[in-house]
Amino acid sequence: MTELIPRLAASLAEGVYGLTKNESIEGAIKDLNALFKDVASFSDDTMLKAKTGGPWFIKCRTAFGFTLIGKGKFTGQAFILFRGTQYLADWLTNGNVSLSRSASGQPVHDGFNLTFKTMEPKLKEFLALLMKNKITQIHCIGHSLGGALATICADWIRSSYKIKPYLYTFGSPRVGLMGFADYCTATVGAERIFRAYHKTDIVPCIPVWPFIHTPNSGTDYYLPSPGMIPWATYHGMDKYVESVSGKNWATLAALDTEKKTESGIVQWLKSSSPVGLTITAMEWLNQALVYVLKKCLNNAAWIISRDMSSSFTLMDQLAVVLKKGIDISESVSSLVMHLIRKVMEVLGMKKILKAADMTREFIRNIFLRLQAKANEYAKAALSKAMVKGRAI
Repeated sequence: MTELIPRLAASLAEGVYGLTKNESIEGAIKDLNALFKDVASFSDDTMLKAKTGGPWFIKCRTAFGFTLIGKGKFTGQAFILFRGTQYLADWLTNGNVSLSRSASGQPVHDGFNLTFKTMEPKLKEFLALLMKNKITQIHCIGHSLGGALATICADWIRSSYKIKPYLYTFGSPRVGLMGFADYCTATVGAERIFRAYHKTDIVPCIPVWPFIHTPNSGTDYYLPSPGMIPWATYHGMDKYVESVSGKNWATLAALDTEKKTESGIVQWLKSSSPVGLTITAMEWLNQALVYVLKKCLNNAAWIISRDMSSSFTLMDQLAVVLKKGIDISESVSSLVMHLIRKVMEVLGMKKILKAADMTREFIRNIFLRLQAKANEYAKAALSKAMVKGRAI
């Protein structure tokens, strides 16, 4: 493998924000060429733009990234860079998120997908140029919403061109459901996916269930940051550059001292220790939900991923699967009960309930309340980062 070192990947992800911070496009390109003179050449022709308008499209006045061919020691390599946007909070905390199919046919966040599709014509031109020059080592890089777009781009390249790209994301939100996470992880390869996130960055915790991070196996790169509640500062790309500088990927992988194994998830679910609405609790709940879904019914999470023609919402489908779990066996029923009680505890509700109380409507409403609470929490944290002139 010839993946990029963490510092370079992070610096490129930060550099693309020159498009929003500089007073002119010309000035941004000049600065980028000076900063990355040994990596690639930036120009107006290499800019990647997204269309604007509509509730899900990005409202941007400038380019949204770059398509670059490497030079010097990066000759024979290519880079596709995506930036984030200051409108991210509204995107990620919308309670009516819809789904559409990625290039691989898997369900992803419709807003992310539609925006990516507006860039496809430019990307197809770029890939045609790469194929002509026999360049197959491609690095997809992005921060925040740019990380989501980079993930969809990696899936698109693998599905459309049968090339395995490298994928680097920093503080990326969740992109798709379990079907997408499974497929992208397997086809791109977990060893080629580098997802870095700070402990107190709220963006990687949303959209909430049943969205799943990619990769969903192998290694992700947990970066310690202070406290237990969201800290807007640690969503900034400058902090990501600081956190990865001077380290390699193996060093970063070793920083995660709280890996969520299956036995650890069960122990957490059954624990009587008090749980509040913290980032740590949200991550544990997400992992526990995926674990319990798989136990409820063989490939239950795939039902949620695939049943997109149904009039049921995602939460309706979630409630159906968990309700089935109540009736499967005593052990699975116990896991579902523990999960619901943990959710109720996080919401500040009394946890005393019996299996008979677990109707589909009750389960659905509990998760809708949790979704609303998590979205409220995330939006409040993200609003602190939305200072004038700074895109996240």
